[in-house]
Amino acid sequence: MNHPNDKEPEHGREHERGRKHPRATRAHGRRVRRTAAAMGTLLAAAAATALPATGAHAIAGGEKVHDDREAPWMATLAVKGDAPLLQRASCGGALIAPTKVLTAAHCVTVDDLPRSGEYHIGARVLSGDPGRVAGIAGAAVHPRYRLLPSPQDPDNPAASSAAYDIAVVTLDRPVRGVPTLPVARTAPSSGATATLYGHGLTGPATRGDVLRRGTYRTRPDASCAPATPAPVDGASVLCGRGGRTVACTGDSGSPLVARRHGSVEVVGVFSFGMETAGKPCGSPGPNFFTDVAAVHTWLTAKPA
Repeated sequence: MNHPNDKEPEHGREHERGRKHPRATRAHGRRVRRTAAAMGTLLAAAAATALPATGAHAIAGGEKVHDDREAPWMATLAVKGDAPLLQRASCGGALIAPTKVLTAAHCVTVDDLPRSGEYHIGARVLSGDPGRVAGIAGAAVHPRYRLLPSPQDPDNPAASSAAYDIAVVTLDRPVRGVPTLPVARTAPSSGATATLYGHGLTGPATRGDVLRRGTYRTRPDASCAPATPAPVDGASVLCGRGGRTVACTGDSGSPLVARRHGSVEVVGVFSFGMETAGKPCGSPGPNFFTDVAAVHTWLTAKPA
């Protein structure tokens, strides 16, 4: 996954507006570049992203979802326009209430998001079914969301990890008749099985047209952190490793779900992967998710 954009908490953003500090200027530049990637040039950036020669192991390493009933709550962020949805799609997400989508903060920290973006709910095959379409009324980004530069490459946004990379988007209309995805109250235990859904890259410059799923096992942060020089924020990050499954560009914000207590619930939101170690998108290694249980209080108290 490539961070399309970055945003400091609201008080930090207001601070940037009031001062022209060089560090703030660099942060602003990173944010502009990421905004462009998220909302207009994500596929162009994907085209320039090399996958390992061994083949595509993004969610491509998993399986195609053939049943519309399997993940009806899957949400796809897209740029508004007349081009085919497959060309406009960017990040993933999950419908957690009729007017709420859970996603990664770095996917939605865009000043003109309500004007430029829309969500497609239940679009299992992007080229064949746009799903239920809703506009965007606003987005609430976790107040502790921040970019964590890699000490080995601090000026490269793609090498940065993130903390509290989660947001709740409010749609401009309720999506009725679609099951919503419950939010986990407790984190999965180490070694638990979970499934990631997404439309990310499945090959060099090839977006996943058909929704895919891949199986992960959760791992302690301490066992995953050595795989990347970028900081891993233990308070907000959940680590998972797939067998042949590795998330890639376009999977940002996509839900990691687990079946517990007789039902499926979202336990993580995809944030970053091995690009933080300077490796090509889809390289084997751990993936890092925002731990939904760690922010449950904020999610229930401060939706958008």
